[in-house]
Amino acid sequence: METSSHFSLRDKPIFITGGASGIGLGTSQRCIEEGARVVVADLNPPPQSLLDAGAIYLKVDVTVREQVIDALERAEAAIGKLDGIIHNAGKPGNGKHITDSDEEVFDGVVNLNLYGTYYILKYGPGHMNDGGSIVLTASVAGLQQNEGFFDYRGRGIRCNAVAPGPVKTPMLPPTHILNDLAKNLSALGRIAQIDDLVGVYHFMISDQSRYITGQTIIVDGGRLAGFRTEVLGRLAR
Repeated sequence: METSSHFSLRDKPIFITGGASGIGLGTSQRCIEEGARVVVADLNPPPQSLLDAGAIYLKVDVTVREQVIDALERAEAAIGKLDGIIHNAGKPGNGKHITDSDEEVFDGVVNLNLYGTYYILKYGPGHMNDGGSIVLTASVAGLQQNEGFFDYRGRGIRCNAVAPGPVKTPMLPPTHILNDLAKNLSALGRIAQIDDLVGVYHFMISDQSRYITGQTIIVDGGRLAGFRTEVLGRLAR
């Protein structure tokens, strides 16, 4: 059942990168459920159920400029000028200290997280309606040096970021330490599920967030609010 018309995505053309798994898949499913016309841009296809529900899949490597340009052109031709872009394609590093880091891994992270985002922000607005919305997936890990966002030169296109804490997705291996630590790192005492994120993307891509731009929306279960007293007590022992 669709939500209130105030948050309606009915017939809105929305382009979602990294939409075949994890948060991107959850967001794609929500947009489809809300009646949006969705193009999923990913290296891998989404589940057949999403395609059966009406999503269009384009195989795209967002680190390749020409592929991004081509995908945006094909998306506009297929579903119309875009009202929303959700850029979810990204990946973490290997967690090693910089002195022990692998330059090839670092290059891959920079190419995807930096250049992929750059290409979407550079070429995406040319395929958007005025008054549209761009939502980037960031991370609380990036808030120590957070770069600014901006409005697209008076066109009313907003640009915001969603910064999740640890989320249970295919990107987080079952054996990763964050699966156990998340309950201590967040005030809510658990790791985030994909469903905890998709409502935020829904709000930010809808017209109800039309006066929000240049913001990072933190969805971390209270991680940045500090440790709970019981956790601090255990750490002090």
